[in-house]
Amino acid sequence: MKFFRLICYFWIMFKSPFSQILVFVGFIALFSCGERASDEIYSGKLEELAIEDWIFYKDIQTPNIQYLKTIPDKDDVVILTSGLSDNSGMVIKFYDILTSKKTHQIKIPYEGPQSIKGGMGGRILVCDMNTILLFGRTGRLGFYDTLGHKTKEIGIDSILKEDIIDFDNFMNGSVMLMSSENWLQVNQNPSKTTFDNSSRLWKADFPVEFKNWFTQINLKTGEIRHSDFKIPSGYESFKGDAFATNLIGALDSKRGYYYFSWPYSDVVYKLNNLSLEEEFIPETKVNFTYIPGKETPWGEGFTVFAAPKEASSHIFLLYDPYNDLLVRASKTHESGEGETKFERTKHYVLSFYSGDWEPLGEYFFDFEGELDLENWFLTGGRLFINKPEQPNEDQYEFYRLDLSKIKKP
Repeated sequence: MKFFRLICYFWIMFKSPFSQILVFVGFIALFSCGERASDEIYSGKLEELAIEDWIFYKDIQTPNIQYLKTIPDKDDVVILTSGLSDNSGMVIKFYDILTSKKTHQIKIPYEGPQSIKGGMGGRILVCDMNTILLFGRTGRLGFYDTLGHKTKEIGIDSILKEDIIDFDNFMNGSVMLMSSENWLQVNQNPSKTTFDNSSRLWKADFPVEFKNWFTQINLKTGEIRHSDFKIPSGYESFKGDAFATNLIGALDSKRGYYYFSWPYSDVVYKLNNLSLEEEFIPETKVNFTYIPGKETPWGEGFTVFAAPKEASSHIFLLYDPYNDLLVRASKTHESGEGETKFERTKHYVLSFYSGDWEPLGEYFFDFEGELDLENWFLTGGRLFINKPEQPNEDQYEFYRLDLSKIKKP
């Protein structure tokens, strides 16, 4: 209706027949281009991008996959961290992507001179092959070399006072080192879970007025800066969802912007350092349905966090510098008659965009059975995601996706 009124307005303004024809043709062309942009988003299947599988060979110390990390400017290495079998410390294992074989590993104890004062917090950041940064539970940062030797330890607990930052939020967030600077960026997660004695269930909550979603710390000068923006409009309806504040984000290393989004929102935020420059909704053919989940009884004496099977969620956002594109993984919905996601089929989509967020293509795939899309990493223009079935307990298989095969309009 608004489009029709606009045409009528310009029709009156331009009274000559020739001018009216030009206006009409111009509006039709403009309207057609808008429609055509959506049609140009390619819809395909995951198999179109898949090349040979990648197999991670597990050993007796690695019963499951945790904390897969890639190393900047090192396309042929991926690392995995896990606890030692005797619970005495952490082991960091380096793998050659070309051969899938472990090249070496380092062990960092929980106690002693090589440990971090106050205990390890479980967060790890790989800056380069010889610089590994581990986070302690009390605001300590330990720097380790490729042999596992602690080269230094600094404390940000004296910089970040308790009235400025909540260390629980700090340790529950993800971390990254901003390129070309010494700024360490950490996203805070203010969600809290409490046990309700009356319902015998865990309940989640987060402050809707929270603004310090990101904090940056200069590791050389000690300077700190915080973000100052709120959740998207309407997002307060997800206060009771334990995963609502698990933000996903990616640094565009070419343009210097950091993009992030919320699991249950169409909106993407664009940050320049920590200044919010823009909020926008990427174009897609998928109609996402966001419904809060809740803790649900399952079996005898157990509970699981479950969302309705119609519910959608965004899982990760990554930037590929080799092909200058962004990829967002999302679950569109679940199908089947099972009571929980473990008994249903999960339906996913990988949405690809240019570095300027022009839509390129959407590739769909399904997971049946208990496994979710749970492990992924991107390096050297290849995206690795876990396969839905793992037939061999001694190995863990990934799809290897060649992102240069993305169909572009």
